Amino acid sequence: MTQKMAQKKKAAIVYGEGRKGNINKCLSLIREDLEPIKTAKNILIKPNLVALKPDFANTNVEAIEAVIEFVRELAPDTSITVGESSATAFYRGLPTTDVFKDYDYYRLEKKYSKVSLTDFDNDKDVIESPIHSVVGDTHLRISKRIQEFDYKISLSIPKTHNFAIATFGIKNMAGLVLRQDMAMIHGMKGGIEVDAPKTLLDKLPPGTVSKMRRKLPNWFINSLFRSYPAYRKSVKMIHRNIVGFAKRTWPDLVVLDGFVCMEGDGPVDGTSVNMKVAIASTDPVKADGIAARLIGFEPAEIGYLYYLQNDEHMGEYSMDNLVGDDLNKLKRKFKRHGTYDIQSQWR
Repeated sequence: MTQKMAQKKKAAIVYGEGRKGNINKCLSLIREDLEPIKTAKNILIKPNLVALKPDFANTNVEAIEAVIEFVRELAPDTSITVGESSATAFYRGLPTTDVFKDYDYYRLEKKYSKVSLTDFDNDKDVIESPIHSVVGDTHLRISKRIQEFDYKISLSIPKTHNFAIATFGIKNMAGLVLRQDMAMIHGMKGGIEVDAPKTLLDKLPPGTVSKMRRKLPNWFINSLFRSYPAYRKSVKMIHRNIVGFAKRTWPDLVVLDGFVCMEGDGPVDGTSVNMKVAIASTDPVKADGIAARLIGFEPAEIGYLYYLQNDEHMGEYSMDNLVGDDLNKLKRKFKRHGTYDIQSQWR
């Protein structure tokens, strides 16, 4: 998609007292951009199930219901797959299906026809995507099943982030990366090849940092990262790495459920913020740019959004064609991650 094409696309932002109502209204406001759903053969809804807890770190099942119900108005009989792979579950030695169960996702299969859940946990057929790390360039693996879906919807939550400043719909598609490779996106781990150079994190048992975050105070973990030279290098790499996998996992529609967002030490260990907002656009860069402004950032502050607009021309984050409620009345400055000052040195 060229930037010129993207400029014709709308973005919607809606404030209201109901999560499902907000999402429905958002999608209604950009309905003319959703015509391709009518001819889709196989639709993927990719939620954000990054955490075992807290619940507000994950996509609420009601948000998925809202999207399914709107899609059904356009495509009554098209197969819809809700698919995810949870990294945090992986670090705990658990399958993503456990997270589906804990967050009541299986009710979707019972409630709607031709809706199924799937996880990408053990996929063997992959697409390789180049990646930068502190020990050199390598690649990560993306589930080849992404090619089975001709319409992909990223359904995520606006949150601050511990490497990439903030995360929205584009980065959410990282759930299609094999779980054992997800940490590589951050740039602090070596490659999957047998002879790939190893970093300190490669030498630790899988999930060590995740377990430390559960048992130790955030400020202590943040201080360890602040003093780790590889972290300072990695924050310059993650944005290019996100661009790399985004080219292979690009969503056709981004829906951001900002009913409850996260500030501070996101994307898991932050604090909830009740915003009662939804955002949607078929230009993912525009959707993420609106969400960035909502939580107090300029889109150009976030490296992967800057690169996607200015270097890759895959979308644009201007305020053009924004419909719905007044963003200026809704936005607020979120508390930054504890390592934000380092993360902001990505250029």
